[in-house]
Amino acid sequence: MEIFMGLVIYIIPFIVLYFVIAAGVKKGLDNSEVGRMITEKYDEKNKVNKK
Repeated sequence: MEIFMGLVIYIIPFIVLYFVIAAGVKKGLDNSEVGRMITEKYDEKNKVNKK
């Protein structure tokens, strides 16, 4: 039981850190000019493929 609690105590912060970093990267890309260009290009490809 002690080993299990030790693993949980060390794993949970890394899981939280993963989600915080993922959210930060997503927000950073969404707000950047490069991110907007990538999104526009992706949208154009989807429109062409749907026709």
